Amino acid sequence: MQPLTFFLNPAARKVSTLALAPKIEAWAKAASVDASLVSPNLEELPTTLATCVDQGRIPVAVGGDGTVHQLVQHLLEQSLFATLPMGSGNDFASAVGWATNFDEALRQLSTARPVALDAVSVEQGGDRVFLTLSIAGWGFACDVNIQANASNVPGPLQYPVGVYQALAKGGTRTVRLTFDNGDVVEGRFWTVLPCNTSTAGGGMKFSPNADPQDGTMEVLALGDVSTLGLTALLGRVYFGRHLSHPQVHLWRCQSVMLEPLDEAEGAWSPVQAEGDVYPGAASTTFRSIPGGLRTLVPATSSLA
Repeated sequence: MQPLTFFLNPAARKVSTLALAPKIEAWAKAASVDASLVSPNLEELPTTLATCVDQGRIPVAVGGDGTVHQLVQHLLEQSLFATLPMGSGNDFASAVGWATNFDEALRQLSTARPVALDAVSVEQGGDRVFLTLSIAGWGFACDVNIQANASNVPGPLQYPVGVYQALAKGGTRTVRLTFDNGDVVEGRFWTVLPCNTSTAGGGMKFSPNADPQDGTMEVLALGDVSTLGLTALLGRVYFGRHLSHPQVHLWRCQSVMLEPLDEAEGAWSPVQAEGDVYPGAASTTFRSIPGGLRTLVPATSSLA
C-alpha cells in the first residue's frame, strides 16, 4: 500500500482523535504500512497537506464530515485521499462504505481500493467558494447548521436540536433555479439541497437515489408547507419516504444556479456543506464535476 498520512482532527467527537494514535500505529505495524500521524490546525492544514502529497503519501482524514470537508478544499482535482469515520457526523464515510466502528474501518483500510467520485463545485461570481463530495444546502438547511454549530449539545444530538431551533425562527424564501438544460423554476422553498450523495445530518436520507459516480447531482427542494408540515416532512426524510409529497421537488442535473428573489442587497442567505457555513450571494452556482476526486473505499463497497 502507498504510504499514508493520517490527519487527526482533535475536535472530532467528545474524545480527541489523538487518543486513536496507538491503534493506528499498531495497525500500520501489523500491516507493514508506512504511516505518519499529524494534527494540524486550520491554518497549518494547507502546508501540511501539500507536503504529504508532494511526498507521494495518501492523506487520510480521521474525523467526521467536517474533517473531510476541510481536507478536500486543499486537494487538486483527481487527487486521492481516504477517510476513517470518527466524528459527530459520518455521512460521507457511510456513503462510500466505511464501517461506523473505528476499529472495523481500520481493518477495512488494509484492503481498500481507489475509486473516482464526482464532486460539487459551489461558485459565486465565477470563483469557487468551496467543494463538497456530499450535500450542499441553502435556506433552512443552513439555518440548522448555524444553530447546531452554536449549540452546546454534544455529538449526534446537535443536528436534531438545530432542526427544532431553526424551525422556530425560519420560513420559506422565494428563489429562482436555473438548470443547465435551460429549465427555470421559481417558487417559495424552505431549503434547496444539491446532492452528490444520499444522506446528511447524521443519516437523513434527503436524496435516497443520489449516485456519486454518475456525473450528475440531484437537487432536492422542500416547498411551501407550514412549520408543522415541515416538521412532519422531516420525520419522513429520516426514512427516505418524503419524495412522494407534493411539496417535495427533485431534479437531476449537471449544474443549477440559485438566485434569492426576496432578499436585500448584501443580505443574502448563506450556503453550507458538512456543517461549514459560507456567505451567500446574488447568485450561487452548484456544478457537478464528474470524477472530481478519488478516494479509497473498502473492498466490499458498492462503489468499488
